[in-house]
This record gives sequence, C-alpha cells and structure tokens, in this order.
Amino acid sequence: MKRTFIIFLMAAAVFMITSCGGSPESKLIGTWKSHDVQTDFDEDAVTPEMLSQMVEVQEQTYFRIINDTTLIIISEDNTYETQWVLDHETNMLSYFFSGRESKANILGKVEGDEIISESVRPFGKMTVYYRKE
Repeated sequence: MKRTFIIFLMAAAVFMITSCGGSPESKLIGTWKSHDVQTDFDEDAVTPEMLSQMVEVQEQTYFRIINDTTLIIISEDNTYETQWVLDHETNMLSYFFSGRESKANILGKVEGDEIISESVRPFGKMTVYYRKE
C-alpha cells in the first residue's frame, strides 16, 4: 500500500513538472493584442490626424500563434497566414510567407509576457507592446 502511494506521488510530480514546463515556443501559442502603442515622431513631418490613424491601425491589428509554425495576422481588412520562428539567442520572433522563407520579417522581441515590436519610419519610431489574451 505504501509503495503504491509513493508511485502515485512520483507520477503526480512528473505530471506537474511536465505540464508546467514547455518550450518557449509553446508559451507563445495564443492570441496577442496590443496594449500600448508609443510613438516618437517628428511632429513637423506628421499631422495629428495621420499620427492618430497610424496608432489606430496598430491597435486594431493583432495576431494568433496557432502552433509551433503557423502565425495568423489579422488587420481591419485583411488576414494573412504566415510561418514563424523564434531565435533563442536574441528572443526575436520573425515571420515569413510560404515560398518566401529567405525574406523573414521581424515581428518583435519576446520579453517576459510581452512581445515588443519596434519600427523605424521616415518620420520617427513606433513601438507596439503586445500581450497574450
């Protein structure tokens, strides 16, 4: 009886350890939406309306990581299915379209529970912070 109880406890411990762990990629599976958009633009080059519109587009665009290869980008008027990869050395998440594997697009850097996407434009820099729902 005592031996059965010990085996049961060991099996439960193994189950707990394996279910709470997982690869970094598996932790990314889910729907990611922006929770903050920051801009550092040359205000002489961008009108307030243009700035507002660019921020709104970023806030409305989100993505779903379906599994260890498929990423779906959803914007107001389009949906794109892509493939993704995580660079374990830099924590950079990149995506590419099927047939264009050599042309990867950087989505952002995984930091804790966020993906931080920085883009430089002719009139300044935009940073979008994504969190998983």
